[in-house]
Amino acid sequence: MMKQALLAAVSIVGFGLAPVASYAQTAPQTVVTSEVDAEGREALAYSLAIQAYLYTYPLFIWERERLRRENLTEAQSRGPIAPINRLGHMNWLANANSDMPYSPNNDTVYTGVSLDLRAEPVILDMPEITDRYAVVQSVNAYMENQTYHYSPRVNGGEAVRLAFVGPDWEGELPEGVERVDIDTPSGALAIRLAVRRNEADLATVRGYQDQMSLTPLSAWDNGPTDVEPAIPAPIERETFEGPFAYFHQMAVLLTENPPPPQHAAMNATLWRLGLEPGQPFDPDALDPDTRAGILRALEDGPAVMEYLRRNRGQRYPTGWDTARYADDIVFDYAARAAISLVGLLGNDPEEAIYFYTYFDSENAPLDGSDRYRMHFEPDDLPEINALGFWSVTMYDGQTFLLVDNPIDRYSIGSRHSLQFNDDGSLDLYIQPEAPGGERDANWLPSPEGRPFRVTFRIYSPKPETTQSLYDGELALPPLMPVSNQ
Repeated sequence: MMKQALLAAVSIVGFGLAPVASYAQTAPQTVVTSEVDAEGREALAYSLAIQAYLYTYPLFIWERERLRRENLTEAQSRGPIAPINRLGHMNWLANANSDMPYSPNNDTVYTGVSLDLRAEPVILDMPEITDRYAVVQSVNAYMENQTYHYSPRVNGGEAVRLAFVGPDWEGELPEGVERVDIDTPSGALAIRLAVRRNEADLATVRGYQDQMSLTPLSAWDNGPTDVEPAIPAPIERETFEGPFAYFHQMAVLLTENPPPPQHAAMNATLWRLGLEPGQPFDPDALDPDTRAGILRALEDGPAVMEYLRRNRGQRYPTGWDTARYADDIVFDYAARAAISLVGLLGNDPEEAIYFYTYFDSENAPLDGSDRYRMHFEPDDLPEINALGFWSVTMYDGQTFLLVDNPIDRYSIGSRHSLQFNDDGSLDLYIQPEAPGGERDANWLPSPEGRPFRVTFRIYSPKPETTQSLYDGELALPPLMPVSNQ
């Protein structure tokens, strides 16, 4: 009927006659009432507020991490934690006693830096590391990766001096110092160094960490000096209460780290919620329907994040899930929020690939009451570059903790002395008790009688591996219940 009305209107126009009356006789009529407007306003506010919740979620994770460091005067031993603008060396591999609010790997040591670049750039002096995988990752306050300047892929691990520069700084850098732009006033560094699981190799890695230094630009003298970057004073903030406290804080965080230009499209919708970067949030200026939509979104936001915790991105037929690290990952706000919650500071896929699963081959939740096997055909193993490797890591199903076990094995992978089958295939055994005999070399202990999850990491993958995994041409094998085999 609609198509016929439009054709009639076109015919009438062709004869120079006004089509309005003819069209009005056939077009459906909608009576607009205040109730309809109210319902629409609340639904729109709810939709936009859920998006704002996801969009700004990394800022709240950033604030959590900043507060963990704000009042420190020295580096801590429990993780890669130090005062802001100082190096925090975690010079041991994560284990079941590592209480970190994200999923630490058991393959590398970490050196972390929380950056405050409002005063001036800081310069990282990074030593040559060519005998192992080592990467310097930098992110902004929205947990978005910035340009890589140090890794086997980027510079072969040669010594480098990197100046991390905030968005408002103007000036010239010293000769021999490479510029790394951070597009928010705050940012972070995650430096990972692969470790072979023995004390001698840990000592070597600690030696590399000792050679790292951070120097403020103003104290640079053709090289690093003994002057450390200033620790910024704690930020004095208003304490918000009431049902809109979260949105009040959201406005503060958007002001302290203004959104980078690439998020202009998202920012253009925030005004409908009373959010404008640089301005305080005033719920009293909003109509009751918009306020109701916002409050409903704040109530549902944690449930959305709980779903994203277990369903981060694209689910593959074998049960593995991964965020879609394509060119549009910056704009996949749901995936970015999930990564901030579970896999804080994940590398770009050119450096490392992360797959995870909470489910077995039958789509049943993984549980330590069962036994599982991962079977790799010879052509299924991921191809990696010279210093690359892969691993499968065991985590508790409800927390970020690695799983305690009698042999202190928290991950298993290509750097272990694995036992391959005669045809070149490989079986990994994921279960609470040892499988026995030679199979013990391929055993990843799971928590008896408790839910768990596993993460498959591929460090320094070959480009064809990255492409084939994301395209689904190469599939990670599922966790098959042993009782089904």
